[in-house]
Amino acid sequence: MHVVKLITWLCLLACTLSCRAQFLQLKFDHITSENGLPHSTIHGIAKDKHGFMWFGTWSGLCRYDGYDIRVYRYDANDPHSIVNNRIHNVLLDGRGDIWISTFNEEYLCRYRYETDDFDRLPLDQCPPELRGKINRRDHRLQVNFTYKNTRWHLDNLSTALVETNLLSGKRKTYTVDSSNPWSINDAYVSDVFLDDQQVLWLGTYSNGINRSYLEATPFHYLYHYADRRNSLSENIIRSISEDLQGNLWVGTRSKGITLIKQDGTYNHYRHNPESDHSIQSDYIKKVFCDSKGHIWIGSQSGLDFVSARTERVRRINSPLLIGTGVFGIAEDAKTNLWLATWNGILKYDRRTGQIKSFDLGKALPEPHVWSILVDTKGQIWAGTEGGGISIFKEDEKGGLKLVRRLQHESATDNALSDNRIYSIFEDDEHHFWIGTGNGLDLYDPMTTKVIPLSQRSSLWPKGTIAGVTQDRNGFIWVSHKQGISRITKRTLAIRTFSKQDGLQSNEFADGAVYRSRLTHRLYFGGNRGVSYFSPDSIRTNPVAPRVVFTELRVFNEQVAVNQEVNGRVILRRPLYLTPSLRLTHEDKSISITFAALHFANPAGNKYAYMLEGFDKDWVYTDASKRIATYSNLAPGDYTFKVRASNSDGVWTTTPTALQIAVAPAPWASAGAYVIYALVFAGLLYAFYYYINRYTRLKSELAYEAILHEKERELHESKLQFFTNISHEIKTPLSLILSPIQQLKNWNRDDMRMQDQLQTMENNGNRLLRTVNQLLDIRRLETGHETLERTEIDLVSLVDKACSAFLQEAKRKAVNLKIASFAPTVLLAVDADKIEKVLYNLLSNAIKFTPPEGIIKIRISRPDNDVIIDVLDNGSSIPPEDLERIFRPFLQGKTTVSGGTGLGLTYSKSLIELHNGTLTAQSRSHATQFHLTRFRITLPTNFSDMGREATHVHKAANESFVSRFPPSSFPQPAFTLPRKCSLLLVEDNEDMRHYLASFFADTYTVFEAPNGDIGITMAKKHMPDIIISDVMMPKTDGISFTRMVKSDILLCHIPVILLTARTLLAYEVEGLETGADDYVVKPFHLPILSLKVRNLLLSRFSLQEKFKRKISVEPLEMSIRSPDEQLLQKVLAYVEEHIADSDLKIDKICQSIGLSRAQLYRKMKALTGYSMADLIKEVRLKRAQQLLRDKKFLISEVAYMVGFNDPEYFRKSFKGRYGYSPSEYAKQ
Repeated sequence: MHVVKLITWLCLLACTLSCRAQFLQLKFDHITSENGLPHSTIHGIAKDKHGFMWFGTWSGLCRYDGYDIRVYRYDANDPHSIVNNRIHNVLLDGRGDIWISTFNEEYLCRYRYETDDFDRLPLDQCPPELRGKINRRDHRLQVNFTYKNTRWHLDNLSTALVETNLLSGKRKTYTVDSSNPWSINDAYVSDVFLDDQQVLWLGTYSNGINRSYLEATPFHYLYHYADRRNSLSENIIRSISEDLQGNLWVGTRSKGITLIKQDGTYNHYRHNPESDHSIQSDYIKKVFCDSKGHIWIGSQSGLDFVSARTERVRRINSPLLIGTGVFGIAEDAKTNLWLATWNGILKYDRRTGQIKSFDLGKALPEPHVWSILVDTKGQIWAGTEGGGISIFKEDEKGGLKLVRRLQHESATDNALSDNRIYSIFEDDEHHFWIGTGNGLDLYDPMTTKVIPLSQRSSLWPKGTIAGVTQDRNGFIWVSHKQGISRITKRTLAIRTFSKQDGLQSNEFADGAVYRSRLTHRLYFGGNRGVSYFSPDSIRTNPVAPRVVFTELRVFNEQVAVNQEVNGRVILRRPLYLTPSLRLTHEDKSISITFAALHFANPAGNKYAYMLEGFDKDWVYTDASKRIATYSNLAPGDYTFKVRASNSDGVWTTTPTALQIAVAPAPWASAGAYVIYALVFAGLLYAFYYYINRYTRLKSELAYEAILHEKERELHESKLQFFTNISHEIKTPLSLILSPIQQLKNWNRDDMRMQDQLQTMENNGNRLLRTVNQLLDIRRLETGHETLERTEIDLVSLVDKACSAFLQEAKRKAVNLKIASFAPTVLLAVDADKIEKVLYNLLSNAIKFTPPEGIIKIRISRPDNDVIIDVLDNGSSIPPEDLERIFRPFLQGKTTVSGGTGLGLTYSKSLIELHNGTLTAQSRSHATQFHLTRFRITLPTNFSDMGREATHVHKAANESFVSRFPPSSFPQPAFTLPRKCSLLLVEDNEDMRHYLASFFADTYTVFEAPNGDIGITMAKKHMPDIIISDVMMPKTDGISFTRMVKSDILLCHIPVILLTARTLLAYEVEGLETGADDYVVKPFHLPILSLKVRNLLLSRFSLQEKFKRKISVEPLEMSIRSPDEQLLQKVLAYVEEHIADSDLKIDKICQSIGLSRAQLYRKMKALTGYSMADLIKEVRLKRAQQLLRDKKFLISEVAYMVGFNDPEYFRKSFKGRYGYSPSEYAKQ
């Protein structure tokens, strides 16, 4: 028994010694010029006390933080730069200072941490412990480093790296292996350095730096070697499996199957078109070992079977497999196989050897099934290429029943990350890990919840998940496009391995994952062969990295030590030695770069950062995004913190912190706010002071405004009162002036009577002018007055105005003179308005000039203006009244005769409308000589004129008789064919009776006191013409006219409107309603009579036009009015029934929609025909046409146009045209 134990222990010891005597399998990654090295020759490697690596090259000194290389070079202008770019060696002394020797034999350089530059020191100041090491003899360095039972040194002759196993004494020389990407890249090693993190650094003569982490996880590989049979047939792997004997089956993309046996030999299965016992295709999709040890191969062309005993290939032939590939294979409890194909799910029955398909319809929304799984409950999971996952249960009849569907739906949270499914795995706790095209999902069948793991943070893999499996320790392993990740199920902690950890590649193939049932190794296939390892050999580096801040940027510009930014220095020391930063409001955008000084696998380090006072949570990132940028930080204090983990997921417990203080702008500082407070207090006091003053001033202004408003209201009420009175006066004026004119016409021979009537007429005209001035002032104030500008002779205009006052001047013995600088003065003005101004000024002058006084009108032209002066030697105007006289309703104190006080106001407004001025000047002397001058100044430039009239509109005639003297009344050139009827609609009884008596001799007159009665009488009597007042109670003249013109029976009757309203807008409104004329009161009766006669003559002309339009072709008549439309309808009906000799007028009335009486009156008014005569006229016109065609007999024509008796037809035709039908037909 003891002998057996002794032998056992000896065997174990031998095995242990054998294992320990093995050499380390070092894997090197490389830092070259592609990574930022300035030169590929390395002389000197060191690590400083803060954790940075330093490399000496032949083109400068390098500092390395695991990611970026900072190069220090010689600068002739900087005494604190290195003394030479060609570095001999880099060493660290006992105090932690970095010493650099260069090709300059006189000086050494010592790095200064605080200022990030160098001191140049003589050689004799080199620390004693570095003497003999700092310079290389013959450019070589005698170094050796020991790690556990291994020592490295440089060969004295070849400078190659030599590894010695201290237990066995065996040596290994490292050489370049071009087929191994992890091999050393240069056999000539210039330096060796082993740091405190167990990272071995090699400097080479021509290929930069080689780095190897001695504690790295031992990953192994299977490759394709072109010159070796015992290698994979191809490096692009699609599937991996293992049989019961431990043989490894590897399916490639296009080179078939490679079988790796336990004894290390390789067999290759390829498609041979001449052999039925070869695989059907070299394009392998799935390799599967069933529970009996047989191998099943799914390929692009179908399914193959390889016996575990004979290793002979047998093709599975089935019509269902023709033209489809097998992408996935799963085995159920009955050893039946379930196949994932491009045409859905197939089942291979092991008992019958038959393949069965399923018609799943909408239960399988996408027929392209990529992955398949039979879970522990016997349910079949089908992962599709775009339809998510469908879960089925096989029923008793062998059919599939849908249990559940899992899909990506954007509208719900409990959904897959993507509908492309590439892997499905059930772990030992019956949770399902689903690899999609957009990350990894975890599905719990108990809660039916889907957790999108890849969305948790940036640490999780994104994109396509290639494969999922579980090791015997319960860890989940996931392959993807960024490497391989290990997940702890309980905490969901994740650690990712990449090419930097020793994997053959970061990219792995869909479904190419396998866990060995014998060795428990994990196999992952990708585009560069197979990576395999034992999960138990995974090592965790317990050392958490130290984080340093490496760079500060302001507005994306790097900030160096002692560099001025915005007029000040931000960094006095390197950022990693700076505990705090003070920024101003100008530093609106800052960026801080950080690095974890852990060199085992820098690319695998993870980071989390936070700016306290700004960020609410930690921001997680990887090594590729080691920068934090902040913009527009508000004034205040912040703390920027960074934590990091090494590639094994070990996080720092205490974050590295940087205090950041952002000072406010000067206008937002505490001192500024004190000033603001003082200013605000001052402003508040000033506001209080001025608000009181403003309140008092406002009260005073309000009182004055009330006074002004009262004055304005008084002025407005006066003006409105006189305006209203003016409108009311115009009607009585018409009843005064018109009879006076008639009396003058009747008593032309009685001169005494003529003088009395002339006096009455003159005063009536004076009253009319006053009324018109009131209305004109109103128009001027409302902005409705415009200019009718024409070029006139101003001298003639003044002469005309003076002639109106010659008789008055002669009566008062006043000398009236006119003086002009030229006999003719042409000026573009509104002659009517200038004449009114002259009339007012001359009227005042005559009124206030004493007998034998002088009135002089003087025309001059200084510069570009024309001046008209009206001078008189009447009573003077006090200076205080010179402005008052131009205000309405106000008169000077010297006024001796009454008046309205409007003449000068009106005149001044008219001159200002011309952009001119009217001023007054008066002088008084002790000799009782007085002189008063009114000066009119008019611009001569056309462009200086005021508003122009776009429509010529005259107010009521200023002089009622002078413009229409009795001898000039035009006599009518035409007489009416008959006595017509006239309807007078006027609410003023006197005016209505006066007009009725005037027109009674010529017309049949009907009277109506308002519009309502007027409409009734118009329909009853159908007058030939209507005269209506505008302003009436109940229905006014405008509404009345609109009613007439919209009535089909009345619309043909002409309407004349009478009104006292003189504004152009009122005339436009009246004419727009359809009125035929618009006459302003007071009016001249003969003119009104002429307007009535002319309108009636035009209506009779229209009747003749309608008669001529009664044609045998009525459809061609142009329809322009409702009257013509009505006539067209009547003619069309008659034409349509022309052959009907019994055509009834009642039928026409029914068709048109009018009564017999209404239609009769309407047709009589329009055409002068009765309805019977109109029908007869149409028949005869049609007969004319038919006779002209000469296609019918006369008797036939008679019957065709509705005559029963041809003889009566002949008489009617001859009576209408003067010749018989036969005579007409011969023409």
